[in-house]
Amino acid sequence: MASPITESAPRPRAAGQTTALRPPEIRQRMLEQARRGGFDVAIVGGGINGACLFDRLSRQGARVLLIDRGDFACGTSQASGMMIWGGLLYLRNLDLPTVCKLSLARDRMIRQMPEEVLPARYRYLIDSKAGRARWLVQCALAFYWLLSRGRRTPPRFQSQFEEQAFLHKGLREGSMVYEEGLLRFSDSRFVLHWITRNISPRHTALNHCGLEGGAFNRQDRLWTLNLKDTLSGREFETRAKSVVNCAGVWTDTVNHAFRIQTPYRHALSKGVYLGLRRPEGLKNPLIFEMGEEGDTLTLTPWGPVALWGPTETAVASIEEGRRITEADIEFLIRHHNQNLREKITRQDIVSLRCGIRPLAVRAGDNNAERYPLDLSRRQHVVRDATVPWISTYGGKLTGCVSLAEKVARALGPALPSPGKEENHHGLQPPEAAPGVRFPGLAETVPSLSWCVENELCCTLEDYLRRRTNLAQWVPRGGLGAADENRPHLLKLATALAGGDREEGTRALDRYAAGVDALWSAALGKTAAPLPGDELLIESANSLARLPGGEPQPRPAI
Repeated sequence: MASPITESAPRPRAAGQTTALRPPEIRQRMLEQARRGGFDVAIVGGGINGACLFDRLSRQGARVLLIDRGDFACGTSQASGMMIWGGLLYLRNLDLPTVCKLSLARDRMIRQMPEEVLPARYRYLIDSKAGRARWLVQCALAFYWLLSRGRRTPPRFQSQFEEQAFLHKGLREGSMVYEEGLLRFSDSRFVLHWITRNISPRHTALNHCGLEGGAFNRQDRLWTLNLKDTLSGREFETRAKSVVNCAGVWTDTVNHAFRIQTPYRHALSKGVYLGLRRPEGLKNPLIFEMGEEGDTLTLTPWGPVALWGPTETAVASIEEGRRITEADIEFLIRHHNQNLREKITRQDIVSLRCGIRPLAVRAGDNNAERYPLDLSRRQHVVRDATVPWISTYGGKLTGCVSLAEKVARALGPALPSPGKEENHHGLQPPEAAPGVRFPGLAETVPSLSWCVENELCCTLEDYLRRRTNLAQWVPRGGLGAADENRPHLLKLATALAGGDREEGTRALDRYAAGVDALWSAALGKTAAPLPGDELLIESANSLARLPGGEPQPRPAI
């Protein structure tokens, strides 16, 4: 039998032999392109905002550099609920402009991106004891539909429905069915979609490439940026006319390092999801009244699992927000068992997701006492008055296109004259990937070698967590409930290490240690950081201080 995933296909090999994967030539070429500089725009941050902006500027003909200190979509953009929605819950604050804009963006994605975003029926469960009365839910959804100009299927009431079979017997007041969007594959692949299709000699995207510092030269009207390839440790410089800060929750950290001041900052809210075995009969997302703060919880089908959550917890720092605590797990289990017939324990958790929502607030606004859902989800684009630097605040998967358009307008003269948009083939599309099987999983996933050659996959976590859904669909990050998949993962790690089994073993040990630390929270032992946190936190701190520990001087202007 062929060994799982490590074979990309046409070349047969002896059983047990491990393919040695060489570093992808495309990444080496892009490192060289970055060293040469000469970019119109450098984008800091490869989450959904940075990726979509990379697509927008590339199609306009600009020479663009996109960098991310970790992997693309390794922050908040990999921890969503997989929903493309118009912001129904924001009606509670009467934030009608935001709801209208998000609804328009949702419908635009469903229409223009059918390979990525599907229309989906959502079922809002009515429970007047825990939440809103039936008449209020019906009126709100009707109004929501009207705000989207009736572009989606009209909402309708259903007293009987299939999902009642696995709901708590008390939930018998019926439901409202309405339509939103749902990602076809995953949020990480949605982000990657905007990047890989634009890779070319003029458009450079580098993951695992950190911004270490830099300065603006007024005479040359150019930024000199100090970059570091975090995989090799090599440092180099590049040059760009303008910089756009799309670092998400790290936006304030990056701005502080470059002495950029804006009228906004990010308030942070932590959201945790549990990945659970998918109930038989769950075909569409279910929305439950939480009975607290006017908020809701969702049960969303995703392959063999269902995502249950999210939490909504204000946090004071990125470090705090990227840690799953025992309280997070207990909260989600308690609400699950109140709403669904089959009770769960910690042992039933398949996977964990944790992300931080960057919520834009005024710089002097103290929101410590406010529930995060009460804060605006609006986007803001701020251009510095003295140097060509743009900062982005807020943002959601649904609003990524509109944010990219705002930034493109703000860049103005820094971009080539508007003309016919360039059409790039980029790297091979995901539908070209050969599918391979993984033990215990019915769905096929893209092969490791294909992801390395076509999707800038560099590490074991890149592959298991973001190029595939293995780390979310197979227990304990793909290792298996009792480490039964470790031999298979060792083959992957060894292949990524160029055939060096010792280095592959060390890479797998590092990955497994991160998974074990994360799962210690699920088992009630301690609060745990997400895998990769040490690098991200250390790198963020390096932006704020020089090697000698002194505050970084203001860039020359």
